[in-house]
Amino acid sequence: MSKSRIFADGLESISFIEGMVHMELFNFIPGTQKDKNQRPERELTEELIMTPQGFLRAYSAMEKLVTQLVDAGAIQRNANENKPQVAEAEKKSSPNF
Repeated sequence: MSKSRIFADGLESISFIEGMVHMELFNFIPGTQKDKNQRPERELTEELIMTPQGFLRAYSAMEKLVTQLVDAGAIQRNANENKPQVAEAEKKSSPNF
């Protein structure tokens, strides 16, 4: 059985439709930013559809990974909102781009 890999820059939307969780994935379109500090435009690229049970298993796995990333210093929690955010060192662009 061959595997396929999907890269996504993020989730555009998550919805619950007819008993299934629908997640629309997006990628940034390189070269579409108007200003240097602006992010490029988004393009919907894939849709991931899961049962509610599968979604809850994925959510639990993501929560565990967030805790590991915080402990490793790769991300930090926003003190005001208790939301994880990328550590300052990780936000900087690669010098290769």
